[in-house]
Amino acid sequence: MALLCLASTVVISTEIDTFRLTDSNSELALRYLYDEQTFYSSDIKTQQDIRPTFQEEFNIDTKSYIYHPNLLSMDLGGSLLLDQSRVETLNAENSNKEQLLGYNARLDFLKNKPYPASVYYTKSNPSATVGVGGRFLLENIRYGVDLALLESISPVQVTFNAYRQSAFGEGFEQLTDDIVDHTNLRLYRAYGKGNHVQLTYQTNVRDSRSGSPGLPIQERTTSNTGTFFDSKNLFGKDGQAQLITNIAYNTQEELPKRKELRAYPILNWQHSDTINSFYRFLYTNSEEDLQKINQKLFTSGFGFNDNKRTYGSADIHIEDSKNTGIDYQSKGASYQINYTMPVPIGFFTAGYSGNIDSRDQEAESGIFKIFGEEQTLTGTTQVNLNRQFIVDSTVVVYNTGSTQFYVEDLDYRLLRVGSTTQIQRLAAGNIKDGEVVLVNYDYQTGGTYAYDLVGNNAQLQWNLSNHYELYIRYNNSQQKLRKGDPTIPLNSVNSYTYGGTASQPLLSGISLGGQAYVTDHNEDINPFLLRYLDAFIDLPLPRLTKLRLSTRRQLIDNENSIEDVDLTAYLLRIQARPWLRTQMNYEYSIESDVGGSLKRELQIQRLQFRWAFRQLSFSADAFYTQEKQGFTNRDRWSIRANLLRSF
Repeated sequence: MALLCLASTVVISTEIDTFRLTDSNSELALRYLYDEQTFYSSDIKTQQDIRPTFQEEFNIDTKSYIYHPNLLSMDLGGSLLLDQSRVETLNAENSNKEQLLGYNARLDFLKNKPYPASVYYTKSNPSATVGVGGRFLLENIRYGVDLALLESISPVQVTFNAYRQSAFGEGFEQLTDDIVDHTNLRLYRAYGKGNHVQLTYQTNVRDSRSGSPGLPIQERTTSNTGTFFDSKNLFGKDGQAQLITNIAYNTQEELPKRKELRAYPILNWQHSDTINSFYRFLYTNSEEDLQKINQKLFTSGFGFNDNKRTYGSADIHIEDSKNTGIDYQSKGASYQINYTMPVPIGFFTAGYSGNIDSRDQEAESGIFKIFGEEQTLTGTTQVNLNRQFIVDSTVVVYNTGSTQFYVEDLDYRLLRVGSTTQIQRLAAGNIKDGEVVLVNYDYQTGGTYAYDLVGNNAQLQWNLSNHYELYIRYNNSQQKLRKGDPTIPLNSVNSYTYGGTASQPLLSGISLGGQAYVTDHNEDINPFLLRYLDAFIDLPLPRLTKLRLSTRRQLIDNENSIEDVDLTAYLLRIQARPWLRTQMNYEYSIESDVGGSLKRELQIQRLQFRWAFRQLSFSADAFYTQEKQGFTNRDRWSIRANLLRSF
């Protein structure tokens, strides 16, 4: 015992010090970045931008404390970045050299006490990724404070954090200039077994002048506040009943001015090993500019699963919605059942589902406005907007910071397929590949009327083995007018799908497979015939190399629209370990769609290489993409090479 006390005294005494450095690490990085984009119109080069960059960066990070780790522990670091870059266009050339300093400081006070506190400041200069293959240098500065009171001295756990973050940088496709002020206060209390209650208050103020350099940018300030309450309570001996409650109140001061109260309690009840039920109520009350929405939705149902052959569920739902210019009430039920049985070859599954709904609508106005609908535009693929019967002339598209509005037929175009409006990114425009945009529009409500909807769906599926599957699906949805004279047509649907999938391993690690299906979709507004086929083969090659070849074919013939789909795609992928400690991946894909009014083609090539030995590593990533749309063409090169030595 005396020896143990002596050892403890020695440990304590060795931890106490005026200042002690406990750990340090550093690294030296050499980087080469190359970014090039070229625009063509009718095979004539109209614009070219080239930006090669060479960087040397040294980082050092340390961990230390003053007096004792539990009193004040510190993470301190710094970096020096030497950046030499050049910008070349068709008409000019410019070079630039910069010496950029970075800092990293975090002070943690009393971290093992029930009242810890932290302050921090960081300044970094990372290379930001934007779009497909694009990169540019970014300056990030963030500083703030974290505070807490833990439950050992407080009846509830209290955490508070606040920070300011700024980001600035410019590339071919993106100018970033943002300042965000954020605060968050959270109260949390856990009790019983698996129960908790939590209240959070959050504010965000964003000053933004970010957007595409190719369009005017308007500086915007957006202010958001949110109050969130959530709780979880378990009932019953084994917690078989679970009540989850979420309540949120959000406000936004600008673009547009918005208030929203949302409450969503859910009760899930596991009655036995085979039967469960649920009860949900959604209440929403919001104001957006001059538009008000009040919605109440109740849903309740049960499910049955014997974990052998049979699964089924059913629910009822009632909705009452009162909005500016339009009120509607709906009620209905839905149900489904699936039965699986073994057969001499594999097993067979039969499924049936259906729904019965009734809707009554009264509209003072034939138009309803939608604000800020989010859509992700990837490549040049068309994306459906959420509502039907949109008034195309009212569509407005802008970036998430609301600093920039995109121009129709320059940055995007709108397509009409039946009652659906589609948005398509234009390759030569200012919308980045993969960018999330916001869309405002008006859609037609149909006026005052009432109708019933009856749906029936059936599926037969035959799994011959783990590798083969055949199926037939039938979907039927009939709308019947009860009263009124709607200004938009009802749309009944009758659809059949036939298809199958396969994935067969062969000898020596070879496997092949694919899927094929045909959909004959008959509806009142826009019938279409869809045919789809894809196939692949995986081949093992020497030196731990894998090769995948795949192809895809899709044909959509819309009866009442010229915007059809005639798509052909190919993919080649190689994954290899050609030498010790190396990895190499190569991928080539091409996609061509000649079915619509504007022909499009996308080619992508990418080569990745990595080698590492102890503290030394090298990585390279080369990316090439070519987008063609009509008479416009955009080529993009991006190369990144990084040599890193850790100490």
